[in-house]
Formats: sequence, C-alpha cells, structure tokens
Amino acid sequence: MLEGKMADINLKEVTLIISVVAACYWNSLFCGFVFDDVSAILDNKDLHPSTPLKTLFQNDFWGTPMSEERSHKSYRPLTVLTFRLNYLLSELKPMSYHLLNTVFHAVVSVIFLKVCKLFLDKRSSVIAALLFAVHPIHTEAVTGVVGRAELLSSVFFLAAFLSYTKSKGPDNSIAWTPIALTVLLVAVATLCKEQGITVVGICCVYEVFVAQGYTLPLLCTVAGQFLRGKGSIPVSMLQTLIKLIVLMVSTLLLVVIRVQVIQSQLPVFTRFDNPAAVSPTPTRQLTFNYLLPVNAWLLLNPSELCCDWTMGTIPLIESFLDIRNLATFAFFCFLGALGIFSLRYPGDSSKTVLMVNKNNAKLWNNVGHALENEKNFERALKYFLQATHVQPDDIGAHMNVGRTYKNLNRTREAEESYMLAKSLMPQIIPGKKYAARIAPNHLNVYINLANLIRANESRLEEADQLYRQAISMRPDFKQAYISRGELLLKMNKPLKAKEAYLKALELDRNNADLWYNLAIVYIELKEPNEALKNFNQALELNPKHKLALFNSAILMQESGEVKLRPEARKRLLNYINEEPQDANGYFNLGMLAMDDKKDSEAEIWMKKAIKLQPDFRSALFNLALLYSQTAKELKALPILEELLRYYPDHTKGLILKGDILMNQKKDIPGAKKCFEKILEMDPSNVQGKHNLCVVYFEEKDLLKAERCLVETLALAPHEEYIQRHLSIVRDKISSSGIVEQPVSPVDMTSGTEEKDEILSEKVKEIKSEPSPAQLIKTSDHKNSKSNKQSTKSADKEAPHKTTKDIKEIEKKRVAALKRLEEIERILNGE
Repeated sequence: MLEGKMADINLKEVTLIISVVAACYWNSLFCGFVFDDVSAILDNKDLHPSTPLKTLFQNDFWGTPMSEERSHKSYRPLTVLTFRLNYLLSELKPMSYHLLNTVFHAVVSVIFLKVCKLFLDKRSSVIAALLFAVHPIHTEAVTGVVGRAELLSSVFFLAAFLSYTKSKGPDNSIAWTPIALTVLLVAVATLCKEQGITVVGICCVYEVFVAQGYTLPLLCTVAGQFLRGKGSIPVSMLQTLIKLIVLMVSTLLLVVIRVQVIQSQLPVFTRFDNPAAVSPTPTRQLTFNYLLPVNAWLLLNPSELCCDWTMGTIPLIESFLDIRNLATFAFFCFLGALGIFSLRYPGDSSKTVLMVNKNNAKLWNNVGHALENEKNFERALKYFLQATHVQPDDIGAHMNVGRTYKNLNRTREAEESYMLAKSLMPQIIPGKKYAARIAPNHLNVYINLANLIRANESRLEEADQLYRQAISMRPDFKQAYISRGELLLKMNKPLKAKEAYLKALELDRNNADLWYNLAIVYIELKEPNEALKNFNQALELNPKHKLALFNSAILMQESGEVKLRPEARKRLLNYINEEPQDANGYFNLGMLAMDDKKDSEAEIWMKKAIKLQPDFRSALFNLALLYSQTAKELKALPILEELLRYYPDHTKGLILKGDILMNQKKDIPGAKKCFEKILEMDPSNVQGKHNLCVVYFEEKDLLKAERCLVETLALAPHEEYIQRHLSIVRDKISSSGIVEQPVSPVDMTSGTEEKDEILSEKVKEIKSEPSPAQLIKTSDHKNSKSNKQSTKSADKEAPHKTTKDIKEIEKKRVAALKRLEEIERILNGE
C-alpha cells in the first residue's frame, strides 16, 4: 500500500541532505552577479523599496512593463519579491542572494525526498534525494541568482503534487481541500516560473495510473464498452473524471489569466535566441526532437554542461541523413518501451563544472560582459570579437564590439562596428509589422551609433536622423525619445526636446528619470515653477532620486523665496545621505546657511566640502567671504591664499584679498599687486581698475589717482560713484595747489581731512560691491561685500534710509548671490 510507504522524513535524513547541499554549494556564497543576474538584479528597479509593490505584478522578470512590446513576457513576480527581500536585507551585496538560493535548493531536495518515499523504499529514497541534491545539472539554478525562479517553482511544484496525493479520501471519495490547495500551489509555482503549471499533467497521470491503479488495456476496454452502449462508467472512474475536470478547468483559467497578463502579445524572439524555432520543416522538428536525448544524456553524463543553449550551441539537424537522428530514434524507442511497461502492467516496479561552448556566440558575449563589468575592456573585446566570428550575423555581438571600442576611446572602430550591426538589421517590408521581426534591444544600435557621433558638433543633425529612424521603426521605443530629447537640448531646441520627453512620458509615466529630464528642459525654457513641479514628480516616484534632490534644492535656492529654504535644506540633507562623498551637497548647504545668516553652520558645511575636495573653487572663495563678513578677515587670508594657489587668475579672490590687505593689514603694496594682476588678465575690469585708483589715493599720488579714475570712467561712463570720486580727488588736488607733481604726504593732512575720510571710506565700500554685469559672469555664487568700516560709513552718509529701502537693498543682495554655476552644471547634464 502507498499509505504504508508515506513515512514522514526524519531529522537525521533532513540533516544529511542539508549538510550535503552546504558542502556542495558553500563556495557559491562568495560569487558575484554574472550574466543574467545583472539585468534581473543590478539593473532591476523593482527591487528598490521606492518602487511600489504593485509594480512587481505589472512588470516582467527583468523589470520591464508587460505592456511594452520589448518585454520578455517572463512573468515571475513572486521570484522578484524574494529578490526585493534580499535587497532590503543587504541591498546589492551578492552573498545574501546566493545564501537564499542555497537554502531553497536544500528545501527542494528535502521535499523531493518526501516525494521519492511515495514510490521507493527508505534507502532508495535517500539515495535518490542525495543524487538530486548534488547533481551537477542543478549548478546553474543554484549558483546563478536568476536560477531562483527554478528553485521556487520546484518548491511549489513538488508541494502541489504532494497535496494532490492526499485528494483520495476513504472509499475512493474526493477530498476537496487538498485539491483546492493543489490549485493554489500550482498558481504560486507558475508565478515563480512558468513551467510550474506542468505539475497538473503529472497529477493527472498520478491519479489515473497510480492512485486508481488503472492500466492502459483496462481504460481501453471500459471506453470501448461505453461507446458501444454495452456498459456504464464505474463510479470510481466518474469521480476520477470529476477530479481531472477540476484540475483541467483550473489550469485553463490560469492560462487565460496568463494570456491577459501578457496582453495577448508573445515575446519577440529572433533566430539568435532559438534558431530551431524559425527553421523550416523538417529542420525544426528534427532539431527539437534531438534535444530530448541530449538532455537525457546530460542527466547520465553531465560532463559538458552549458548555462545557455541558444544560438549555435547545438547545430541544427537539417537532414534525415544526419547521424544524430539515431540518438533521437533510440531515445524514443526506450521511452516508448518504458511507457508501455508502466501503463500496461500494474505493480510498484512499473511506477517508479561550466564549459564555454565554442559554437555559442551568446556565451562568448556573456563572458565578454563579465569582463566588461570588471572594466577589463581589452579582454572583453577579444570575447566579443570571437562572438562575431562564431556568428557573423549576430547584431548584438557587433553592438558589443562597438560599445567596447568606444570604452577604449577607439571611436573610428566603434562607428564601423555599429554601422556593420546596422547593416544586418532586417529591411522594412511594406505591410508587415517591423517590430514583430526584430528583438527590441537590437534597435539600440541606432541609439548607440547616434550617441557616438553626436560627440562631434558637426554631426548633430545626423545623430537626430538616427533617433528619428529608430522611432519610425518602433513608435513605442521610449529610449529613443529620451536620447533624442537630450540631443535636442544640446542643439538648443528646448521646445522640441520637451515634445520628445512628453512622448516618452506617454509610454512610461512612472519613470522618475523622465520627469527629471523634463524639469531640466523647463529650466532651459526659463520656467522654474514648471521645472520644480517636474522635480517634485520625480521625487514622488523615487524619493531618493539623487539628481532630483540636488537640483530641485538648487532651484529653490535660486528662487530667492525664503519659504522654500527649509525644504531645500531638507532635500540637500537627503542628498548628502545618499551621496556622502559629493562636496557639492555640503557646499550648497553652506550657501543656504549663509542666506539664513547662520554663519557658524555655514562655516561647518564649507569646511566639509573643502575637506572632500581641497580645490573646490566656490567653497574656498565663499568660506573666505564668510570670514570677511563676520569680522574674521585675517582667517580669510589663508583660505584666499589656498584658492589662488589652485586658481591664480581668480578675479574675485584677488579683489577680496586686496580689500583685506588694504583695510585690515594696511598692506598697500600687497593690495596693489592683487589689483595690478587683475588688470594684467583683464585691462577692462572696472572693479580692479577702480580699486587700483584707491591704492594710488592711499599712496598720496593724487594725480595718478585722478588719471586712473578718468580711465576707469571711460570704461564705465554711467557709473555715478566713479564720477563722484573723481570730483573728490580733483577737489583735493585743487585745494592742495598741486598741478604737475604728485601730492606729498604732508599735503594729505591739510584742511580737507573730513572729505578725505569720506572718499576713503566710500571707495572701500564701492570696491567691494561688483556691478550686476559682473555678477552674471561670476562662477562663485557669492561676491565680496562691504566690510565693517564701509557699512558704518554708509550708515553715516545715509541715516534716513527707510525700511522699504533697506528691504530693497537686501533683495538686491540676495539677487547678487545667484548661484548660476550650479544651474549651468545641471543644464550640461553633469
């Protein structure tokens, strides 16, 4: 009796199996991600906590929406859910992924032992389970992380079968609970990997020939009598028929649901993926049948295993005279004899290392990809080139060669490879849907070629033509719209770029990167409010979108709206949490603190930015500026020295340094050198020229100061302060009686001391305040401001300023702090 054999497995047996599995696969824990793992794990956004769980049930195994034609249509959401669990535990550290695979393999082996005990004695069952646990043919499923789909599907496959074996109740009655559980487990197995549904066929065979003990002759006799009207179907057979109908209807329902999920679209496969499938008769049939003895032989002699059996791994059988047909014939003879023995006679006895294939271009490509991920481009190129030799018409292999040449900065060879891949694309046939005859990823040849040639400014139109050609071939080709949008922005066509991104959003509204790119377009169109809305949409989809966090914060800073500063600060804090090694995040937090008059906090952030990037131009300058504004001018000097060591031509650094040397250190010669250096670099620099005039005045050389101011006024004839200062100097010259000779130091103390003081202080104030034109050109975000003395002087000279006037000055000051450098960086796509 079967029931007598269904002894539960014991702890000793379980421990033995788990130990054997651990011994075989412990070294897999130290493996990385390889081949398909890259697409399923590293590039799959469905693993990220920011992706809604419902998305897992809308996308395929690789994270592509099932609605898109380029989708592989492999629907395994429960497997992806376990990947997501790994990501929560260890993000993208591979050890936890391999560990869980090993655990699942141990579970499958234990369940397999229980299945074996339905048909074999205890000793034979343990041997069979151990053989299953250590068989090399399972290596790929256990060691490759994507193999988890097979492992999970096997767990529920075997569980569904075990559940069904309990569906026979007392007196051959039907036990519906195990059947319902079986249907549920079949569905779960199918959601792990598609072949899980095949357990229904095994359950049917088990029900008829094992549970009921029918033989083929008996079934034929009963059927013949029923059809001739000489007898009726026994009750036991009717009950069996009901159970089988329930199973089949449930299976049909699962198939219907599966078809709905893929939206009645079959995946697009090419002859590279499955050469036999697109071969004519009889090649297709002969090759497919030959695959059965090949796989049977691998079970007996797993010496030449392969992780991928596509392309030319098994050459096509194109003739009946091919000697391999003998293997097919022998296999079917053996299978037929075994089937007849099992079905005709009752009784228990009737129920019972990776090799790279040199003919498989995909394997050469996969090894190349692995080397490419390690940045070993030279070796990767050799494997990709070998793939093109094995399969000269493999479009993907030529694309790989082109990409590798590009990584090696060999652009001419890269373009030649892309052009060759492009020439292999199928020609458009009028009236035939193009997309159905080509793998979607092959269209990337247009994208890759366009991306390559658009580096040449003279070939931008040619690149645009390639993008448009890809779109014409496949109107739902989202990446083509994205890449074209980037190009149009580079071509200074923001309105057309906007159209491209909006079209891409029609295809994928849940893509945070698309909303981010559209925000950049709106910045180019000078629509900051719309830009901010799109940044916010990107962050709603992906709260950790680093570029959206950073650039939206910058945009809020640029707006000058005080109410937006707290949110800008929050986003920058989130940004440095995601990118703790990026000095830009700390720098902009420092700028926000400066705007909020939080000087100590600003100093801390600036110092952190400089620590991460010692030559950070803007951070060095603004830290020095911060010190100069907070009566710490002497602390500013070493910072300015460091700035000018990296950037000797930094105009604003020279101006600020000269200001501190003249006003704090009383080092007139040192200040003079700073201003003279500015004029060496740019003789038309009004600010440097004016400040040099002040130096001449401090040196008591009034005539030289006068000539200097005249020259400065010629450069900026509408600047009222220069005219006023020229008048003061001339009054001084006139009162001193000086005509041709420079004024002597003694003459400086004559009866216009008060006016001299006003001139001196006023000059110091103005020289620290660059004109609006200079602010627009600056790349350092903040500018030198009045020192304490000049502020006091201004207060004395204009004591009756209203609150409105003060607010207006503050408003202008905020405008002067525009950080245009960061926006330029955003628009450049850095």
